[in-house]
Formats: sequence, C-alpha cells, structure tokens
Amino acid sequence: MKLMLKRIAAKPAAPAFLYLVACVGLLAGYPVSVALAQPDMSCPEATVQQRPTQWIRRGSSWVGSDLQNITRAMQPQIAARQDKLLSFIRQAYPEPRGLEARQGTSINTDHHSLYEKRPNGPLRYTVRVMFHHYWCFRGKPEVSGETGTRIEMHANFLYKFMREVGYQLPNGQEIYYMPKQVGTLKGYPVYSTHPDDRDRKRESILILPDQRLPVRAVSREEVVRLFQATLRNMLAENEETTKVLEASLKESEAYAARIEFKTEAERQKYINGNRQSVERGRQKREASAREWRENIDRLETMLTAMTPAERSTQAVLGEPYGLMMNQRGQGTFAEQAAFPYSRPVVTHDLAYGSSKLPRPAVQFIHLQMTYETAPDMVAKRAMMSQFLEKVDLDGLRGMLELPPTP
Repeated sequence: MKLMLKRIAAKPAAPAFLYLVACVGLLAGYPVSVALAQPDMSCPEATVQQRPTQWIRRGSSWVGSDLQNITRAMQPQIAARQDKLLSFIRQAYPEPRGLEARQGTSINTDHHSLYEKRPNGPLRYTVRVMFHHYWCFRGKPEVSGETGTRIEMHANFLYKFMREVGYQLPNGQEIYYMPKQVGTLKGYPVYSTHPDDRDRKRESILILPDQRLPVRAVSREEVVRLFQATLRNMLAENEETTKVLEASLKESEAYAARIEFKTEAERQKYINGNRQSVERGRQKREASAREWRENIDRLETMLTAMTPAERSTQAVLGEPYGLMMNQRGQGTFAEQAAFPYSRPVVTHDLAYGSSKLPRPAVQFIHLQMTYETAPDMVAKRAMMSQFLEKVDLDGLRGMLELPPTP
C-alpha cells in the first residue's frame, strides 16, 4: 500500500483525488503523508488576458452569392469599401490583448430574393471580426477554437437584425418581428432580438442617412390576408393528400386482387383494413378543413368590422398561429398585443435606397455586435467596453453614399 501511494503521489493529481487516496489509506490503517499539488504558476491567467497580439486577416469569401448580380468590375469597388469598414473596427480596438482578432470579408447570398425583387438594388456584403480568447492549457497559453464574440458590419444588409415570424406576404416577402430598442449609443438606437439573454448580448445599430428605416410596417389587413392565403394553401394541400391516398387505395385493392391469400376472408380483411385506414384519415382531414374554412370566414368578418384606420394599423403579434386559428386568448389583435413578448411586424422596404447610385454603394450600414459577458471572459469584456467607447459611429455615417441632388 505504501508503494502504491508513493507512485500515485509522484504524479500530478487533483487535490480532490489525493484527498480520496489519503482517506482510503487511513481507513486501511496505513500512515499517509500526501503533499497536495501546488497551482501551476507558469501560465498566470492575468498575464494571458493581457497578452498582446496582432490583427489577423483571414481572406474573403463569397457566401453562396448570386454571381450573376456581381460583375468583375464591381469586385474591387466592394473590396475598397470593405477595407474601410474594417478600419473603423481596428481604430476602435487597435491593440488586441488576450484575444486573437480574425478579420474577414464576405459577399452575401440573397436570402430574401431581394435581388430578384429589385433587379437594380444595392449589393449586400459584410466585414466580420471574430475574437478568440487565450487561456491556459497544460501550462501554456492557447487560443480558443470557437468564440461567441464577433463584430460585424453589413452594407445594405439586415442580416439577423430581426426574427422571422414564419409567414410570407403574397409576393413572397417574409415578415419579421421588429427588434426591441434596448438603449442608445452616442445618440444611435441600439436594438436586440434577444434582449433578455444574460451572458451573451446580441445588439444592432443601424447607420442611416436619415430617420427612415429600411423596413416598413406590415398592417393588420396584410396579416389577415396572408393568414387567409395560408389557410387556403393548407386546404389545397389537404385535398391533394386525399386524392393521392384514394389513388393508392385503388392500387392496393388491385394488388390484393392479383396475389394469393390463404382464404378469401383474409383477402377481404386486407382490403377492408386499407379502406378503414384511408377513411379515418379522410375524416380527420375533413374536420381540419372545416376548421380552416371557418377561420377564413372569421378572419374576413374581423376585417369587415375594422375601420380603414384599424386596417392600416401596424400589426403587433406574439402568437401568430393562435390568431390565425382563433386559439383561446389569442384570436384578436388586442389579445396578441397584450403578450409581454409581442412585437410590431415589419418586412423589407423594397423602395428603400436609390437606384441612381452604383450597386456597390453603401446606402446604409448594419453594425452587429455579438459578445459574451460572463465573468471569466475578461479580455472579451474589456475589448467590448473599449469598442463601445471608441467606435466612431458618426464617421461610419460619413461613409454613406447619397444620390445626386436634382
């Protein structure tokens, strides 16, 4: 036992493990003397958190871009603007400490088919800096492989500025919950889609030429109409399902007529079982269809009862499915607005910006900040504090390109 304890004590071990070994030895009646391991001071956390580093350039990428919208001549124009956007981040945090600042650029995909809806609209592109913190691993400073802290600037692009509601307008545009304003920074509103997150902030600032936002309100009438269209699509899919299953039933009966069964009773049992299964499904679908038709009519009655002013009022939603399906306590706009998490509904404003400018022109900037605030993220919290203090928002606004005055 003494020999075993000597071997164990000769290796680095956690204090809890050594304490357990000592207890076992004492219970067995052996004298035990174990020296607890001392903290490893070869990599002090305070030193690692102040480790000076250099900015790192990680190149550029075309994230699923629609190549037909970006000509070769546009590429250097975009690159020059991206470099200038990145310079504002570096100016606000010029000397990284305890962090590896990885900067990169991308030209973004057309998530919302806006290029299709606005053939001569502005191009969308991004600059991004990922901040990876250093930590001690086996006595040496190591950089983290992943990070939840990044600063992004999106030109002409509302990337993750708002959350999708899950329904589309008749022209295919998604509708969104307008994010909540959680404060201001140097006179600019700060928005968040997740204002209640504790250890990770997700905040956005829009740099605009004037007070007009690149989104427009979605009215109550538009919401009613899109719900009715959704229910009609559900009815059409329901009817198509019934047709497919009835055709499959005929095929199964023809198959049953061709193959051999031990008895004719078994053949009939097989046929009847399939018929009953299809019939049960049909009855359920008919019940759903009746409910959907009733809600289409209910929504029409709701709309008819509205004044013109009420129809044009911006919709506020919290449980959109409950409004569409008249669920208890959710079936009116007043009930929807009463939820503490309800938000006004918006969509992209297709008329925003000018077609008189070159397509790479910066017409607005979406500054997006995602950062960790946990107590152990010392370097990241210090970086964000400095960035928020030093970032030149008015300088960014000076980057905006305006159409020529007539």
